[in-house]
Order: sequence, then structure tokens, then C-alpha cells
Amino acid sequence: MKTNTEIKDGKSYVSVEGSINSANAPEFEEALAAVPGETDGLILDAENLEYISSAGLRVLLSAKKRCGKKLFRIINVHPEVQNIFDVTGFSEIMEIVPASRKISIDGCEVIGRGACGECYRIDDETIIKLYYGNAATEWIEHEKALAKKAFVMGIPTAISYDIVEANGRKGVVYELIKSKTLGELIRSDRSRLDEYVRMYVDICKKVHSIHTNDPEIPSFKEQNRADIANIRGITEEERTCLHRFLDLVPDGSTCIHGDLNINNIMVQDGECCLIDMGELSTGTPLFDLSRIVFSMVYANTAPGEFNGFYKMTSEEVTEIYEKFFCGYFGCSSEEEAEKSCPDIRWLHPLAWFRCCTSMLKGDRWPAEKRELALNLLRIRLLPFVRAQAEK
Repeated sequence: MKTNTEIKDGKSYVSVEGSINSANAPEFEEALAAVPGETDGLILDAENLEYISSAGLRVLLSAKKRCGKKLFRIINVHPEVQNIFDVTGFSEIMEIVPASRKISIDGCEVIGRGACGECYRIDDETIIKLYYGNAATEWIEHEKALAKKAFVMGIPTAISYDIVEANGRKGVVYELIKSKTLGELIRSDRSRLDEYVRMYVDICKKVHSIHTNDPEIPSFKEQNRADIANIRGITEEERTCLHRFLDLVPDGSTCIHGDLNINNIMVQDGECCLIDMGELSTGTPLFDLSRIVFSMVYANTAPGEFNGFYKMTSEEVTEIYEKFFCGYFGCSSEEEAEKSCPDIRWLHPLAWFRCCTSMLKGDRWPAEKRELALNLLRIRLLPFVRAQAEK
């Protein structure tokens, strides 16, 4: 039996190799007891652990007790060792993560690329979302867990399977949705636009009809708060005001997708199905709706220009948004909508906020969009915050 200890990201990682039995359990106990107590927790990597006896299990109990409320996790557990944890009940009292199944993507078709990774077609029924090498395992597990929770709560989404390893990278296996996106359908047949917009409205309302107080589903408000630190070109006073803005935004327990654009909605056999559940959270539905306003209004191209994101003209994007608004709220103006939805006054301010967190972060947006975001911040959003704070 061999062990090795290292400190990463403020946590103690102990890898163990071989078998743990009554003969070497004291040595194992000594290795775990030597772990620095000032770290944020202990992660035991069992990738090369072949067997653990009752003596070794009791060492784990002692180590977990020493950690107290700090993190104690056992990762990369193979089926033989997992079976020991299961039959002894240890899997019920400790956080134990099974080892990832290994697959190959050699010869697999790349069907999409994004900011976090690539999607490969494994076979006729499954795909793998393979994350780039710098993606943290915890984030991958978090996104997979959110996809599962969304499905269980009744949000129409692709079925997620297991976390796997392919070509040295981690990924999640998903059901292959054999369909086109809502955006593709709209572009291919504008004569059915009203029908497709009704489907868009219905899937958004379906998501927003689901409420949860699950503590493992994050607050969308707090996720947005983390983005404020990344905004460039503003004063610290303006940054503080953006935090104050989020303080004032109404709370809610509504399920939020985070990116309900027509490119993230698949249509299979006449039914909508959502993809990309990594931002599943809770809050006011105005967060989701304001993202649509941001994307289709403020991030839209100038009249007469082609919108590369939606792959249609600026005017066509505007038409979709206007029809969507009317379908969702049952009227054509915000003044009318406010009678049944008083919180709609937050719709555009939240979109202005999104302009700041997106257009003023990094160098992806052109200068005119950065200027737009700064103007919206200083001319529209900051006065709105001050007015709300005085109420």
C-alpha cells in the first residue's frame, strides 16, 4: 500500500495505491492523520485502490470525524471497492464518487463546439459533451447534476447519463435529440413563424411554471453577482451600484434556464426540448425574459444588417421578439402587461444589467456595443437603481 499527499486549490489530496488491510491500516491511518488541518478538506483519490478491509474502513471513519464540517470525499472508486462501501453502508454516510467510465472518441463526428467544450456523436442514440482540459471536475459534476434535476422536475430536456473519460478529458453522455433547433425551423419556413413562436412561448412558460426550494440549485441572482467583478471600464462606485441593483431585484423560486434562446431549443416530434442546462437556477422569471430582450433587442444588429448569432436579418429577429412578447404576456405593450405582471418594470433594467456583464467583459464585443452598454449603465440603469432605492 502506498499513499501520496499534495495540496491543490486549498484542499488536501491523498492518493492511495494497492490494498488496505489490518496489516497496513496503521500506516494508512498515519498518512491521513498527517494531512494539514488548515486546508479546506480532504479528498481521497481511490483510482488505484484495489481492496479495503474493515480496518481500513475504520481509518476512514476517523478521518471523516477529524474533518468535521469540512469536505471529506472519496473519488475515482472502482466497482469492486464501491461494492464494499455499499454493503457496509459507508456510501450512505460519506460522499463517494465512482470512477468515470472510459470511452474513445476516435472516429466520432464533432457536431458542435462551444465555450466549455465539444460535442461528439458516439452512436445513433447518444452524444458526449467533452469538456476542455481546464474544466474543473467539480463543475462537470455540478452541470450533470443540474441536468438530472431539471429532468426530474419535469423540465423538458435531454436525458443525461454518466460522466465518462475520453482521450484524457472528462465529459457527460447525453441522449441524442434527433431534431432541429427552433431557430433552424424558423429559418427554413417563415410561413410557420406564428406556430413556432407559440412553441417558444409554451416552453418558456413551462419552465417558469416550475418552482423549487432545492438548496442545491443556485440562485440566479447570486450567479449574476459573481459576474460584476469581471466588468471592465467602470468605476468602483458604478460597480457598487450594480450590486445594489441585484439587492433590489425581486426574489423568487421559479426555475430559470439562463439562456432561453431559440438555438437552445430542440423540436422533436412536435415537442420542445431544452439543451444546455448548465445555468439552471432559481429566481424571478424576469431573469430569463430579460436575457431574451438582451439577445434580440440590445445585442441585435443594426436595421438591414445580418444577425450572425440567429442567422437571419435584424428585422426578422425583431419580429420574433415582438410576437414572443405578445404571446407570453398576452398584450403588445409593457404598459398593458404591467396590469397583470407588475414586476415587468424590471424587464429592461435586467437586460441593461446583462449588457454590462456581457458586453463589458473581455474583448468579444465590438466598440459600438461596449459604448451602448456604458450608455445604458450610466443613462438608464444607475438612475433606475437610485429611484428604486428611494421607494
